[in-house]
Amino acid sequence: MLLGKCKLEPISLRYSKEKRWYTIECIEKTLLQNIGSGIECIDLTGVIYPRYQSNGLEQLKNIRDTQVLVDNSGNVLGNFVITNVEEKQILFFPDGKPRKIEFILKLKSYNK
Repeated sequence: MLLGKCKLEPISLRYSKEKRWYTIECIEKTLLQNIGSGIECIDLTGVIYPRYQSNGLEQLKNIRDTQVLVDNSGNVLGNFVITNVEEKQILFFPDGKPRKIEFILKLKSYNK
């Protein structure tokens, strides 16, 4: 999977897309009108081993603009922005550097 120029190998991927409905209050009943699709959200969970992959998560943290997301089959999933990067460092070397970093990358679709 590619996000811009960054290669990702997620452990899991969670997808959601909001369906937007407008509520119309009428006498004796409530009606709903579809007003279109909402924003697509993708949460990617992954692991980085800094000893073998230096600077991988820092590169993602520094992305400030939209990026094209492409799946492993080459399908373009669209333009996305990074809205959040969560990092959990575990299993430390004696010098205090992490052996393993688990992360969650939250993306939202960006349509011009």
